[in-house]
Amino acid sequence: MNNDDELLLKCRNGSKEAFYELVSPYLEKAYRIAFAILRSHYDAEDAVQNSLLETYHSIKENREIRHFAAWFHRLVVHRAIDLARKNGKEKHHADITGVLAFLPDRRDLPIDELIHKEGENDLATCILKLDMKYRMVIVLHYYFDLKISEIAELLNIKEGTVKSRLFQARSLLYQYYQKEQKEELR
Repeated sequence: MNNDDELLLKCRNGSKEAFYELVSPYLEKAYRIAFAILRSHYDAEDAVQNSLLETYHSIKENREIRHFAAWFHRLVVHRAIDLARKNGKEKHHADITGVLAFLPDRRDLPIDELIHKEGENDLATCILKLDMKYRMVIVLHYYFDLKISEIAELLNIKEGTVKSRLFQARSLLYQYYQKEQKEELR
C-alpha cells in the first residue's frame, strides 16, 4: 500500500488532516493545469476548488480511486473544461507574466534564463492565441510531459485526435510566430 492509499483510507475514516496531506502535493500542478486551460487566475482557482470538493465527496462515498495523482489531475482538467464551457467564450486576454508563471521552470543555468527570456514571452503569447483544444494538448504534452496516450485518456479522446491536434497546434504556433517576427522587423 503506497502513501496515497494509506491517506485515502484515513480520509474515508474521517481524517481531514489526511485529506489535506493527500491533496497538498498536487495542488500547484492542478492550478497550473487549470490556468493553462482557462487563462484566468480566478477561474483556475474555481476549477481547483470544485475539484477538491468533488474529490472529498468521492472519497467519502468510497469510490474506487487508483493512482490518485493521475485521477485528481484528470478531474481538474474536466472541471476546467466544464468551467470554460459554462463561461461561454474563453478568455482572450491574460497577463503575460501570469502565463509564464504556470510554465514549469526549464532553466538549469542563469545564462539560460537570459537566453530564453524573450523567446518564452513570444512563445507564451503565441500559445495564448490558440483555441482551447489546441492549447490544452500543447501544454499537457510539452509543459507537463504527458504522453499522447495519457492526454488521450485525460481528455477522453482518441490518440489519433491528440496527434492531429498537436500537429495542428504546432503549425498554428509556427504561423503566429512567423507573423510576429515579420511585425517586429517593420
